[in-house]
Amino acid sequence: SPLSIAATFSVPSATTPPREPVSPATSGKLGAAMPGGGIAEDERCQDPPRSPESFHSNAATPRNDVSVTVSNNLNVIIDGQDVTALVDTGADYSVLSGRLSRRLRKVSTSWDGPQIRTAGGHLITPVGRCTARVEIHGETCPVKFVVPQDCSRDVILGMDFLCEYGAIIDLAENKLTLRKPVPSEEDPKATLAAVRVLTSHVNLPPQSSVFVPIGTEEATCGLALLEGSVQLLLERGIDIARGVTELQDGRIVALVTNFRQESQHLTKGTAVGYVEEIQDSAAIAVISEDTSPTQHTGTTPSELDIDPSLPAPQRRQLTDVLAEFSECFATSSRLRQTTVAKHRIVTDDDVPPIHQSPYRVSVKERETIQKQVREMLDDDIIQPSSSPWASPVMLVKKKDGTLRFCVDYRWLNAVTKKDVYPLPRIDDTLDRLRHTRYFSSMDLKSGYWQIEVDERDRQKTAFVTPDGLYEFKVMPFGLCTAPATFQRVMDTVLTGLKWQSCLVYLDDVVVFANDFDEHLKRLRAVLQAIKTAGLTLKPTKCRFAYGELKFLGHVVSSEGVRPDPAKTSAVAEFARPSDKKAIRRFLGLCAYYRRFVQDFAKISAPLTHHTKDAVKFHWAEEQERAFDELKRRLQTPPILGHFDQHAETESHTDASNSGLGAVLVQLQEGTERVIAYASRTLSKAEQNYSTTEKECLAVVWAITKFRPYIYGNPFRVVTDHHSLCWLANLKDPSGRLARWSLRLQEFDMTMVYKSGRKHSDGDCLSRAPVETPGCTDVDDDECFLGAVDTDDMARLQRDHPELRALIENLEGRGSTVPRIFSRALPTFAIRRGVLYKKNFGTSTSPWLLVVPTSLREEICQACHDDPTSGHLGSSRTLARICEKFYWPKLPKTVHLYTRSCHECQRRKKPPSKPAGRLQPITPPTKPFQQIGMDLLGPFPPSTLGNRWIIVATDYLTRYAETKALPSGTAVEVAKFFIESIVLRHGAPEVLITDRGSSFMAQLTQEILRLSQTDNRRTTAYHPQTNGLTERLDKTIADMTSMYVDVEHKTWDEVLPYVTFAYNTAVQETTGVTPFQLVYGRKVTTMLDSMLPHEPVDDGSDDAQVVAQRAEEVRQLARLRIQDQQHVDAGRYNLRRRDVHFQPGDRVWVWTPIRRRGLSEKLLKRYFGPYKVLRRLGDLNYEVLPDGTRPSRRRQPRPEVVHVVRLKPYYER
Repeated sequence: SPLSIAATFSVPSATTPPREPVSPATSGKLGAAMPGGGIAEDERCQDPPRSPESFHSNAATPRNDVSVTVSNNLNVIIDGQDVTALVDTGADYSVLSGRLSRRLRKVSTSWDGPQIRTAGGHLITPVGRCTARVEIHGETCPVKFVVPQDCSRDVILGMDFLCEYGAIIDLAENKLTLRKPVPSEEDPKATLAAVRVLTSHVNLPPQSSVFVPIGTEEATCGLALLEGSVQLLLERGIDIARGVTELQDGRIVALVTNFRQESQHLTKGTAVGYVEEIQDSAAIAVISEDTSPTQHTGTTPSELDIDPSLPAPQRRQLTDVLAEFSECFATSSRLRQTTVAKHRIVTDDDVPPIHQSPYRVSVKERETIQKQVREMLDDDIIQPSSSPWASPVMLVKKKDGTLRFCVDYRWLNAVTKKDVYPLPRIDDTLDRLRHTRYFSSMDLKSGYWQIEVDERDRQKTAFVTPDGLYEFKVMPFGLCTAPATFQRVMDTVLTGLKWQSCLVYLDDVVVFANDFDEHLKRLRAVLQAIKTAGLTLKPTKCRFAYGELKFLGHVVSSEGVRPDPAKTSAVAEFARPSDKKAIRRFLGLCAYYRRFVQDFAKISAPLTHHTKDAVKFHWAEEQERAFDELKRRLQTPPILGHFDQHAETESHTDASNSGLGAVLVQLQEGTERVIAYASRTLSKAEQNYSTTEKECLAVVWAITKFRPYIYGNPFRVVTDHHSLCWLANLKDPSGRLARWSLRLQEFDMTMVYKSGRKHSDGDCLSRAPVETPGCTDVDDDECFLGAVDTDDMARLQRDHPELRALIENLEGRGSTVPRIFSRALPTFAIRRGVLYKKNFGTSTSPWLLVVPTSLREEICQACHDDPTSGHLGSSRTLARICEKFYWPKLPKTVHLYTRSCHECQRRKKPPSKPAGRLQPITPPTKPFQQIGMDLLGPFPPSTLGNRWIIVATDYLTRYAETKALPSGTAVEVAKFFIESIVLRHGAPEVLITDRGSSFMAQLTQEILRLSQTDNRRTTAYHPQTNGLTERLDKTIADMTSMYVDVEHKTWDEVLPYVTFAYNTAVQETTGVTPFQLVYGRKVTTMLDSMLPHEPVDDGSDDAQVVAQRAEEVRQLARLRIQDQQHVDAGRYNLRRRDVHFQPGDRVWVWTPIRRRGLSEKLLKRYFGPYKVLRRLGDLNYEVLPDGTRPSRRRQPRPEVVHVVRLKPYYER
């Protein structure tokens, strides 16, 4: 029976003449009348609009019909989506646009027909065919569609559909009548079959996939296209895996996915999808893949995070917009780069390229580097380089055990000019979002890699691996100016939209509006800007049309802006104290900000009372009220303030054995304001970290928590662990510290040390993390004072047992006076409840405050560490303290404190005589048995191209050999040793050199091994070991300077002459010339030939006698050398002292350093602590940095150090 469907058409003027019917049997056309004409914008611009406009097959010719305008719009439902279809009798085939096909996630067969010609004469090739269920007035009609890439109308019902269903169009009544089709013998499988759940009950866990048996009513077999029910997906968030499957008696097992957050149930018979049988599996094509020239794969709207509470009609409108810009969402690792801007790395012209050697890696790590470099080459992220710059590569282990590829750009960042491009004010940004109803947030996928590095600066990004040198084509992570460039690009992309339609803060883009239609309009505009700029979004970090949004540490909704509860949860969830220690910790946090809490002493009195030793712990209603009130005061203004981007910002961090704590504070209007609190417990693995690693973890975690505030702004990190101040200067970092150090590269931060006594806010939170309210800390540090008033001082004095006894005695309560105070008892008095001692010194203060133990170290810090105290010595620090304070054994306390001061130990030399007495080198018995060698230079390049002088001297005869060298390489040194020493004087038994690379090179050492010469090297920074050669260097330089030209180009030409002059001059120590000691005779000069002189008669021409006399002269010279050494040692040792260290002692090592841009006079001189491993003789020790652990990557290498460079390390 016919289906009489009354459909309202939009018919133009009644005067339009009717169109002649055309038999589809005689038509070979593929047509679609689309208002606007054409399938793409460029085609509409080239040809004037025509109505109707037809697509024709290449083999057919246009029909000669009367031109009429028929725009018949029919509301239909296709796969659960409401769509307006165009009924067009001028279209030979029905059309489903590629845009709608992607939105419906249709699976299609490939197109095997001819090309299609548009009305404008352009030829296109459809991307495929598909079958869809078209619902008209409650009746479902399976329809086969042709799918072009783009089309101005989503659905066109053409003549193939109208003929198959026997359509009768009554224009007078505006009625369309369809009849059920009779299946064709040639194509009996033209309809879709529903697949339903076959089991009685299926449970789908939240956000999980389950294999479920499904089937059709007919027991068919063969290949089929399987697709899910769009209606089921939209209504319940359930979908099945689409694609090609094989039916067995009409049954298959499909993967069914529940995208909702709650469990769902499917009953037997529930329709979950549809299948269409196919004949050729090779013809399958997935329409959802973009076939544009860029081959970019988009993300379907169903994969994006849309507010589940959004009504279905609005949800469909939103998915239409997202589907339109699906190419903006990335589904592959390949990224596009924007042309909006390029990243610059600006350095001063006088800064030379910084190049570092690659860090040593294992075989496995090398394979990982090769793999990741290959992947970045394939993705066009990097390219091979010939740059003079080179930064090392590090592999940092992730939590899952895999290795992350990182480049250590710390040295490049140090010479890079900072970019001060402004970031939006957070308060202005939040104010703009007030009273907004709809929010959508988006984030770029690997945003840095979507910005190219300027070609002029790519060489500066070069990184070196064991296999070669590469440079980044895109902006790498870790550059200090990258955040400014990223913000600049985003501001440029969203020009005209920022503040009006969206907000952008670094990598956070938020679209906002008060009504849904306006929100869609703004979202479309922002996505269009992102698409035009060539940027790609990360689908998993995008959220659309939500009514509430977390942004920059706040929760934004239509009700307004409120702080993120996570900011204050650390205080709000502070566990109720279970003992006195817990009360002290909580009061420590409160007391740090007590100056902001009105009536603090009154409110905290019930809790303070329970900290006394004599009071038994008892938690009652009074304590509970005080506890809750103090927590409330800490979470409300003026304690908890709003972030001011231009105020000084500090992150106070601390770690204990149980947790981490952090407080973000700012100095606003001269007052310290808390912006946010944070704390968490340590995992079982983290509890095994070293103290330094725990403290560093606290810093990294706090910066991550407070990132919305501090990213892109300068700030300070305040820690009570001094070693963290060295974190930025690690030369070859590895492990966790390396990973954390690299994570901090992009932040403009300064590490500041503050002792634990002044650091009670972060310390308290770390000792009471909110995740474990009942945790008990093993650390017994109970000092919690910040600013101390009279009441607090009186209480602290009475908490001290000895002071409490003294106070009670003075108050007449009969307590026994401790022996330490008994002799001076008359000098003590109680004034306003506080204990004082009479001052008999020259200070203007008549009374000295008696300080309890808990405050003594803090007073020492104030009188020694504070900038107004200047880190002066023990006596001056003691004098400063004695002006106002007193406690027993005060001088000893101050001496121990100043001696153990970390900063003083690193800078100041020991006050006593230098260590190490003189140990002369025993002179050899034969010429050139023991020699010293050194390189002198570099000098200005001579006319012959030389820059260095190599000098060798014999320790017995003092005879010198010199030669000018071009570069002083190991090859030149080895050649000099062979030609000037071995071939002239024989191979020496001992060669004394410094630790220069030319002397320690493998070639030089191999030559010495073959000549059986023992190479004795001086210790680092102690050239006195080879003092004879060092003195010769000075003499040769002085003599050469007398004859060199004004341009210093001829110094190598006069070198042989000054060397001859030195060798023929009488030595003060030996009393003869080196020439005579070597050759056994006096030298004959040109002066002797020019003037008459009497020949010297030695009385014998016997060679044996001559040799004997020469040997006697040498032995006499040897005795004179020993006598002079004895005299020198006696004079030298008057200014020296004997110092001995034992294995296991901790020491400081003096190491002179120079750093670009810093004053050498202001740098620290000592480094450490080091641990003494063993003693090497009387003066040298083998040491190793304390705390160094062996690792597979790098074995710690001990260092041999002269005792004069060592001083004891005193631990506080």
